[in-house]
Amino acid sequence: MDESLKALLLLNAVGACDGANWRKFIKTCAPAALWLEPYEQIKDLGISETAHNKITANFNSAWAEREYENCLKKGIKIITCLGTDYPRVLNDLRDPPLLLYWHGAAEGIPRGSVSVIGTRRASAYGRKTALMIGKACADSGWGVVSGGASGIDSAAHTGASENGGLTFAVFGTGVDRYYPSSNRVLFDKIRGQGALISEYPLGANGEPWHFPRRNRIVAALSSRLIVVEAPKKSGAMITARQSLELGREVWVVPGRIDEETSEGSNCLIYDGAHPFISMDVFFSARQGQTLLFSAENHIKPDVVTEKLTEKESLIIDELRRGGEKTVDNISIAVKMSAADVMKTTAVLSAKGLIYSSGPGRFSAKI
Repeated sequence: MDESLKALLLLNAVGACDGANWRKFIKTCAPAALWLEPYEQIKDLGISETAHNKITANFNSAWAEREYENCLKKGIKIITCLGTDYPRVLNDLRDPPLLLYWHGAAEGIPRGSVSVIGTRRASAYGRKTALMIGKACADSGWGVVSGGASGIDSAAHTGASENGGLTFAVFGTGVDRYYPSSNRVLFDKIRGQGALISEYPLGANGEPWHFPRRNRIVAALSSRLIVVEAPKKSGAMITARQSLELGREVWVVPGRIDEETSEGSNCLIYDGAHPFISMDVFFSARQGQTLLFSAENHIKPDVVTEKLTEKESLIIDELRRGGEKTVDNISIAVKMSAADVMKTTAVLSAKGLIYSSGPGRFSAKI
């Protein structure tokens, strides 16, 4: 085992650092500095003295070597933030994981994967919908990412696996600790077709603070997120907010207004998330653009552009090039005042050429 992997295992075991800080650190220091140098020499890494003492104790007890050997025996791959197989989309996070424990047959997560999330206390309708979405994603060749929990997560994983699709469960435990244990058969199937993924060491229990951190990985791994059912205060709502912050598309299955499990979901739609009204609409949409089924009804961009003012053309071109943007982003990119941008986006929205793709965000329809 090389020194870089050893250092990353030791850091990850105490949750003392993230991938961004580690990349900065190794530009000036060797990985072995983590255990060879006194705390004063490495405190710029952003770790506490207590964490450094734990790292030193784990180094002296050869914990990293044992962890590595256990992974080899169980067929678990360790993917570090420095490796070529590390999912680059995780670098969109402010605190990308140092490494991932990867247990499964799939070599990686395919582009265009979809994260499907929701409450553990799902209704019969919610479970049926999540199962249907998982199956449809598998039929379309899209991977399904979720958290492996009971309820909506399990239904989405089940739908994808039943139709032979790739599905990935991101754990809040070690990948060798099946939680909930009632999903053991499902997790074995996911491992055989996709992968079980975690940033936590082998044997790690499902501590309450693990799951909110796990959610950021679920949000980052896919270009789109579907919320099936979510109460206002729930892990699914945390994940949805993280997806919006990352600029991912968020789609929400509308729910009954008198059901607690749909309060959060419906609020997301009110705030600008895409309503998931049918499989056809979802699967025909690409990067915020709804593709029309009839070729003769499709609006050609050059035809529309001829009817636009100079300011409208600048904004449309920017949204086509860069995708979803805020008013401030547009203002900087097209060198236009925020007030002018707001006026022009209002006109473009009225013309049906752009739409609100999230709170304060706009995307082009053409």
